[in-house]
Amino acid sequence: MKHWKERILQMKFGKLVKRLTILSICVILLGGILSVVLLQPQISQITSAVQQAEQIDGDREEHFRDREGWDDRYGISEPTLPVKGTLLAIGAVFFVLFAVWWLLVPAWLYQAAMRSQMNTLLWPLLGLIWSLWGLLLFLVIRSLLRQRCSSCSTWQRKASFCRTCGAKFHVTCPVCGTDCTPGDQYCSHCGSSLLPNDVSKPAEEVR
Repeated sequence: MKHWKERILQMKFGKLVKRLTILSICVILLGGILSVVLLQPQISQITSAVQQAEQIDGDREEHFRDREGWDDRYGISEPTLPVKGTLLAIGAVFFVLFAVWWLLVPAWLYQAAMRSQMNTLLWPLLGLIWSLWGLLLFLVIRSLLRQRCSSCSTWQRKASFCRTCGAKFHVTCPVCGTDCTPGDQYCSHCGSSLLPNDVSKPAEEVR
């Protein structure tokens, strides 16, 4: 279990999602094209049967109400055993791909919860049960209870300094004492410069 936890923490989900997205698109396209090719005889027979049914006089509902015997009535053949096996294999591949996407959510939630110092049991469990809904709930709760360092992008509890790189979360204006966001060059309240070597006066005092 410890080995799997370490592997999840080391995973780069950005690259993994990109590769998995490309793989999913290719599998869906190839699977869809292959299914259409394999079921081409049945598709042609169904199309022909629908055209024949539309030409029958009377109430159309009477012809479509009784679904039993449709194949025999309109000459729709059953797919052969190799075709059924191939379609079953395609369905299995789709199921595996869906399972990988589903398990990717709790894995990412475990990593994000560990790095954000949040509950590493609750959030992966919610992701396993609710999938994307659990992911959205986590993003909302994290934005409310945690703050992100603008220097190293680490999510952590609200504090004055980053526990990873030591950067300040708030910069105080030396003139008016207003808390400003790190990276701001001028105070949003009085317009004074926040640069360490710049001692310019507030904009309102400059005539």
